[in-house]
Parts: sequence; structure tokens; C-alpha cells
Amino acid sequence: MDLTLTEIRAFNATLQTGNYTRAADALGVSQPAITAQIRKLEGRFDHPLLERVNKGVRATELGMKLYRITRQYDDLDNSIDALMHPGLESGMHTVRVATASPLIFMPLIAEFNRRFPGATLKISTATTDECKAKVLNREVDIGLFPMHDNETNISRLAYYVHSLTAVVHPDHPLANERSLSVHQLKDESLIFYREQAFTQQLANRTFARHNLHPTSHVIMETRQDICEAVVHGLGIGFALASDIRQDNRFRSIPVEEATEQVTEHVVWLKTRSNLPGIKDFVELALERQCKSIGMTPSVATPVTIE
Repeated sequence: MDLTLTEIRAFNATLQTGNYTRAADALGVSQPAITAQIRKLEGRFDHPLLERVNKGVRATELGMKLYRITRQYDDLDNSIDALMHPGLESGMHTVRVATASPLIFMPLIAEFNRRFPGATLKISTATTDECKAKVLNREVDIGLFPMHDNETNISRLAYYVHSLTAVVHPDHPLANERSLSVHQLKDESLIFYREQAFTQQLANRTFARHNLHPTSHVIMETRQDICEAVVHGLGIGFALASDIRQDNRFRSIPVEEATEQVTEHVVWLKTRSNLPGIKDFVELALERQCKSIGMTPSVATPVTIE
């Protein structure tokens, strides 16, 4: 079966934009040209690849299987485009970023914006697992989150380390403690994140190591919501130390048993390492990391890219 790049480009653009018209605009061709390529591609299969939804299309199960295989061709297109148009190397590109830790990584993002003013940054926030999925699915170019497991097709740069803290109202009896034990916290009114949140999973593991399994009657979606809940007296919350701003309305106190340090990473697909935008972003992150420890990128340092 000889699929052509023209068919693949049309198919991928249609899925990525949601309809034939936007796909045509994205590729700089006519809508009938896109429709013809899709029909030609679908004619090679026994079942449809796309199905109509209101004012657009979406992939069938077979279509999604094909897209998971062919989306890597976008990287090939971008690499060829970079060779044909060297100006892209200097920052004339779009970089899609997903972060679970915006406070930690915003200085890096801001520096990238200053360094490459011609680049367009598309930034989204999500949970750690959602960020990882976006990287794996090529929905974003760069992920900024605590990567806590190994993936053979993912590269990562260790960028920042911090630990779990308890977020306590300043009038709470425990607010003046220098650190808090899980045994002190187990009977308090606790504020939890949703179960899928990395911070909540970390808190659960910290308690479980001491055979403690506290429950909560207040579940929040974001760390900002956790802090506001603490401010309004709903209980004690949890956050990674540098994920929340300093605020005199609450105190962030280290949890004694939280020995599991969390490493925030810059994450990208290995096969996309040399793409413009991704390469620029990673090199800038490495440069900033090295400067933070008084080294230069040309000197052997403890900073590692995996």
C-alpha cells in the first residue's frame, strides 16, 4: 500500500484542524484538493477513516490508529522546512508548551520569549499525566512537569527540585511549627486534590509509608483553589514548595516525612530533538540550569539530559 505524503498531510491537517476548510487553509490549498486526497486515502482502506460531526469531522477508530502512525510525518515536514528556510533556526516558529508547574517554569518561558521574539508560544496548563500525554501525542512540543518514570521515547532535562509542604492558615495552632509530621496532620481537616493530581498522589504515598490513610471532605481542582480554601478556613492543604506564591494569608510548612524529592523536568520526544523551537527551548533551559549552578554548558556538569 503506497500512501503518499500529500494524502498524509491532508489527513493529518484535517484531524488537527477539525474540518476540510481549515485544513485547506493550513496547507495553502483548496478545499476540493483536501477532499480529493482524503477520498483517495480512504479508498485504500476497507472502512472509513473519518466521520462527520456538526460542522466538522473526527477520526474513526481506524482513523486514530492511522493518525498515531502518520503524525510523525509532521516532524519530517518541519525538519525539511527548516533546511529549506534557515531563518526558522533563529526563532521564527511556533512552540507549543504544556506545564503542570507554571510558577517554576514561567521565568524560562519569559526568557525564551525575549531570546526569540519572532517565535509564537502557545502555553497550556494541565496535570502532570495530562502534560505527559500531550507530549507523547505530539499535541505539544515541550512539556514542563515532574517526570517521575522512564519512557524510552522521551528525553528530559532535570531542571528544579522541591518537596511536599503543608499549606496552613496563619491562625491555625500548627502554623508556627518549623515542620509538620504526618502524625500531626492525620486527624486535621485536610483539603485534597483530585486523585489524578501528582501532588495528591505524593501526599498519599507519604502518609501510606507510615500506615496512615486520611480522608478529606473537601476536594479541589487546582493549587490556587487549595490555597484559597486554606485562607477561608476549610482545613490544611498540600502543595509542592515552589508551586505556590508566598502569601501572608497562609504558611507553607515542610512535611517531615516527605523525603521523596520531586524533580521538575523539561520534556520532549527524542525523535523531535533537532526540530527548530524544541532544540532552541532545550538549549536555553540547559543554559539557564548551568548558570544557576555556576557552570557553563560547555563544561561537564551534574545537569543531565536523559
